[in-house]
Amino acid sequence: MHTHRSSEATVLLVDDDPALSAALSCFLNENGMKTIAAHTGAGGLQQLSQHAPAAAVIDIHLPDMSGLQLAQQLRARAGSAFPIIVLSGDSSMTVLNSLAEIGATYFFNKPVNRHLLVQRLRELLRKQHA
Repeated sequence: MHTHRSSEATVLLVDDDPALSAALSCFLNENGMKTIAAHTGAGGLQQLSQHAPAAAVIDIHLPDMSGLQLAQQLRARAGSAFPIIVLSGDSSMTVLNSLAEIGATYFFNKPVNRHLLVQRLRELLRKQHA
């Protein structure tokens, strides 16, 4: 029987690409994190209210809203200490300049280096609990 380890943080993944979402989820699970996934911004907000994850990893291009709008709403609902990592293939100055404004904690270009993502998530979660 699998026992719940208190060290397991739950990470909300919001990406409209189910294959990428599944691969990231699998990798995070292998590294001791639980995941919940959504494929739309609205789904991400619903998951936030139902599961109270410890962090979020979100894509900028979602079918129903911009990931930047989603990050802003997550920040407003989850508070200033909640880690929000934004993933995108779009690293234009417009996107990069708006990240701090909307409350994103960190940005990774796609394709994301999964090891660096896990490392950054661990650092942010440690800070959150310090």
